[in-house]
Amino acid sequence: MTLQHTKAVILAASSHGEADKIVTFYGRETGKRKGIAKGAQRSRIRFVNKLELFSLLELSYEESRTGSLVRIDQAELLQPFAAIRSDYHKYTAACLLGELLLAWLEEAAPDPPLFSLLLWSLQAIANDGAQQMGAKLNGQQNTLSTMATVVFFELKLLDLLGYRPALDSCQLCRRPAPAGYPYHFSLAAGGLLCPTCNRPSESRLSLIPLSLATAKILAKAQDTANDKLSRLRLPATSGREAMNFLHHYSRHLLQRDIHSRSCLQNLLAI
Repeated sequence: MTLQHTKAVILAASSHGEADKIVTFYGRETGKRKGIAKGAQRSRIRFVNKLELFSLLELSYEESRTGSLVRIDQAELLQPFAAIRSDYHKYTAACLLGELLLAWLEEAAPDPPLFSLLLWSLQAIANDGAQQMGAKLNGQQNTLSTMATVVFFELKLLDLLGYRPALDSCQLCRRPAPAGYPYHFSLAAGGLLCPTCNRPSESRLSLIPLSLATAKILAKAQDTANDKLSRLRLPATSGREAMNFLHHYSRHLLQRDIHSRSCLQNLLAI
């Protein structure tokens, strides 16, 4: 069969027998796919140090004649994102990104904007710390913390999937959210509820506290291009509140937990 090519990020990898590897990757041209790399565990040339989690590769592969696994013929390393695998906080954050994609995405459904979002997020996570130190030395403030990167990634992922949370006004009365009042995010309505529309009859389990300050930052992020997100400031308090809100909203939509989320929240003391 014809050899095909795609830029792809490795989302999962496991051994298969003594010599092969099974990998799940997200490709710009392919979407989420699973493939087998024959001899990858013994290779000294084609696959050595290449099929690592979160690496960006140029993959050459063939479709299978008999099953869903593609056969990965070759891999060229484009960006290893090695800083992610050498730092447990960064690695856990990247695992959250990967687990979200594995949980949400259908097979073979390419989405170039989502691929760009993933690359931006991995680069931001990899650069966190080193970039912040450089920014302080240069008097700049255009860096994102790992927490902010994870929050903005999931927020934009939900938007691309068609589950954009409504954060700019009350979902029922549609009036812009005034300052100085307690707000909640309604899982049932998929958006903010003001104090007037926050009916006592609605289950308290479906209402997530979300301050207006945090909601405004998140609403701004929804409409900001990826390469401009570093201009937004997400204070630690708002970041923790946003992660809690996204945790509940994601679980409501997926009807399951994302296991790496609790690990990251523990590391960030949320």
